[in-house]
Amino acid sequence: MIDETEFVALFREHHNAVRRFIERRVSDREAAADLTMDCFEIAWRKRDPRDPFGLPWLYRTARNLIANEYRRRDREGTLWTHIEDHVRTLASEAEPAMAQRLVDAIRGLPEREREILWLTYWEQLSAAEVALVMEMNPGAVWTRLNRARARLRPLLESAVVHAEGVSDDRR
Repeated sequence: MIDETEFVALFREHHNAVRRFIERRVSDREAAADLTMDCFEIAWRKRDPRDPFGLPWLYRTARNLIANEYRRRDREGTLWTHIEDHVRTLASEAEPAMAQRLVDAIRGLPEREREILWLTYWEQLSAAEVALVMEMNPGAVWTRLNRARARLRPLLESAVVHAEGVSDDRR
């Protein structure tokens, strides 16, 4: 078992990242704080030097806690509504119509592809780390990530063409 000093170091290193990971998926800050502490409580109980864990393990544990929270609240689909709101906020300043098309395209992806996109681009995890979080083979992560990109590419390319056309008209 890891000792208390090592655990405190783990907590200090990853607490903010885990809290942000959860806050982006749970709109209630108090619930996010509770889930963050639950995640570290589980880490403390399950600490084992033969099976070391880091941020990907904590993300997977957080993801499971979030799923349990949504089941408990019986609010299926709320996670993706929250993510869609986040994407709209980020993109709305530049091009509101593009933001809506992007949200629609992301909504149309299978759930696992949406989660892989989220972990890769918003959480900035490597494919190996995403594989740990999602309990998948890294090759499968790459395959699903490439599929998601392929589905989104035509939308993004048409938006660029549209944006270039608008700027050309303004000259």
